[in-house]
Amino acid sequence: MDIWAWVDRLKRELRQAGNQRLVDTMRQIPNDVVNDRPDRVTAALPEAVAAARGLRNPWLEVFLRHWGMQNRVNNLSEGEAALGEATALLDFANQEETRDCPQSICVTQDMAICYANVDGPGWAEERLAVCSETLSRIDGSWPCFSCISTEYASALEDSGRAAEALDYYERQASLIEEAGEEVTGRFRWSQAACLAKAGRPEEALVRFDALDALHDDTEEEERISRAVDRALVLCALGRFDEALAVLPKHSDLTPGEFDRWTEAMASIATAMPHLNTRQTGASIQASMQHMVKAGSHRKALNIALWHGRLAVLRGAAYTAGRALEVARFEMALLRKPFDMPSQVRGLADSIAALPAGAPLPVSPAEMPRYLAEHPVANPEAALEWLLAASRELPGDVDVALATCDALTALGFSGEAAEWLWEIAEVDPTSTAAVYRLLRTIAAAGDEAGIERLLSLVQPAGPAMSEHIKARWAFQQERWTDVGKHAAQILELDPDDHNARRMWAEAAARHSDFATATRLQKELLAADPELDGSLAWHLLSTASAMKDWSTVRDVAGRLAMQLSGVDGVVEEDWETILVLFEDGGEERRYAAQRTGPVTARVYQPAYAGDPQHMGDWVVFDAAPVDPPPADPEEARGFMFTFRRVHTISPGKFGRSWLLDGAHPGSDAWVAFRDDIRGRGWGCWDVTHDGYEIFDSHPADGAAGSRRSKAENAKSSDLKGNRGGSLPGILILVATPKAVPVKELHNALTELAKAWSGPLSWLALAEKAGEDVQLHRSIVERFDL
Repeated sequence: MDIWAWVDRLKRELRQAGNQRLVDTMRQIPNDVVNDRPDRVTAALPEAVAAARGLRNPWLEVFLRHWGMQNRVNNLSEGEAALGEATALLDFANQEETRDCPQSICVTQDMAICYANVDGPGWAEERLAVCSETLSRIDGSWPCFSCISTEYASALEDSGRAAEALDYYERQASLIEEAGEEVTGRFRWSQAACLAKAGRPEEALVRFDALDALHDDTEEEERISRAVDRALVLCALGRFDEALAVLPKHSDLTPGEFDRWTEAMASIATAMPHLNTRQTGASIQASMQHMVKAGSHRKALNIALWHGRLAVLRGAAYTAGRALEVARFEMALLRKPFDMPSQVRGLADSIAALPAGAPLPVSPAEMPRYLAEHPVANPEAALEWLLAASRELPGDVDVALATCDALTALGFSGEAAEWLWEIAEVDPTSTAAVYRLLRTIAAAGDEAGIERLLSLVQPAGPAMSEHIKARWAFQQERWTDVGKHAAQILELDPDDHNARRMWAEAAARHSDFATATRLQKELLAADPELDGSLAWHLLSTASAMKDWSTVRDVAGRLAMQLSGVDGVVEEDWETILVLFEDGGEERRYAAQRTGPVTARVYQPAYAGDPQHMGDWVVFDAAPVDPPPADPEEARGFMFTFRRVHTISPGKFGRSWLLDGAHPGSDAWVAFRDDIRGRGWGCWDVTHDGYEIFDSHPADGAAGSRRSKAENAKSSDLKGNRGGSLPGILILVATPKAVPVKELHNALTELAKAWSGPLSWLALAEKAGEDVQLHRSIVERFDL
């Protein structure tokens, strides 16, 4: 069953109607969901759904909202936070106008996963029922059959019936194969994980070994998720060193892996106490807080229990106590608690049995100064000291602020905010407390908190009120308002450089480079020592407004040698990559660096992408990626910088793709140099192993274009390579003033020296030329 056929037809119709942006979004959203890029999905979805509604296309709306829900329940692990939308989508997908849409079946899976996130065991029977009803309407030929079968098996596992789930996996796999379809790697992955839950970790590991040995197209993000499950299997086998080696870093995860990662990491840290650190606790706490916010109650409870147990083992009483509070709160929200009350009581008993903390090394009032002068290796121990000091001196602001800083550093920003509110309400002129509180509530997007803080502070003085308004405007990206409030602050206090710096950054983000440059010059003039970071920012804003005298002056202060003494800065430095963001997608292009923070792009865009060939741009001086630590890898490393402004566009038209057989190095270089010698763009974008496959070779073998790995497999099966040729993919672009026909004619002449087939079908069609030759090449070689 091809559930994508209607999607492909719709894409063609939309493309013909000029809705290319929507077509791109229809392709990109599922791709981002599958490859664990949740932020991009969240950003792109509202516009796409609005477009579907504008076209009055309910099937397209089901399709888009389904993928948005997959993002929420899988990648972001949302439970109750997504339940309302999941329910509304299920209702919408079962209306008369949408129930025949293939993706309406998928919406059932969304609902099942959402309930599993809320309370998997508590809703297990209902999940089994809804999956069973949906499976009765489809067969093994549907891709959805694999997905919904996995959800049914997951519900069995949550019911404590892992052995039954294994039998079910085998039956469903047989039905998929009987329908002539291949059992997917994701299905086998879930099956392998179930083996471990059924008490058969040795067999599970064999399955994971087989999956990891496949040289398939599995994306890196999926390999990361699978590695978490592999680590759990190794933990079950007591092989904790190996589990640690394969367990991904927490920073590489999406929330969908948080609960499994926590179980693996907690198992490892319990067995290897030197890994039970504050840093480990901080990662687990962040996971717990996400699940609480997402309304994934049982996941939040399980993570809280692991968090509390590890905290007890390292003697972190406060951390353990907060984890216990979360556990009790989340347990009350479960549909069926099962054995959770006894586990929560066990954690409470462990906390109660902790010994009293070490005595304070100095008097309570001296603790902030003591810790500043004698930093301790264990921040949780320092927090316990400060909490003890605060209990003895409840009115001491310095002790309270130090305690708030310690809480914030350990991830307890909410608890720190409660303390700061108490201080601010007693003394709204306490600058330290107010500004710490401002950072906390602004980062949380707490508008009510901002209003509450302003009501406390405004009677005390206008400058602090304007600071709060400016910071809140900055948080909301209201750049013009930041400037208005910052100007008010500087009228009251011309030496407030924090306000000046915030205004300069807001102006730069608003592309008001004149204001940003002026403010940055004032900041540098007021600083007796050169602030290198500020100087580089000034180079960017001055370059954007073509203030070359300022660029030369600042470059000189940074000991940079520029040619000439005045005028435009146009150097001939190294090749770099410039990162552009177009429509929510990031793309990197090769460019010639022309100054401290300027470059000219000389790589054509991919066909259909926005063209940046010839753009003269300003970039942020901070590299996007650090160079590799390995000297061998670093040797060929090229720095990437993020574009901040285009001084002048390149005036090149769209790129055209050429596809065919590689003619050999010398012929390719001659072809490329001829194109570039005309002032046009030419770029080889061939990926490793790209080959074309002749469907009509002399020996009569048939086939289609394949990668090297696929051709090797074909060779094993058929005994010959079936006419494969090394392939090449080329992008060419010309200035907009150059007629398309002129490019076509030039390529036709150059291709006469080409040793194999080469096609530019789309370009020939646009030029109005005979396309028979190009079409025949495309069909013969499946280009």
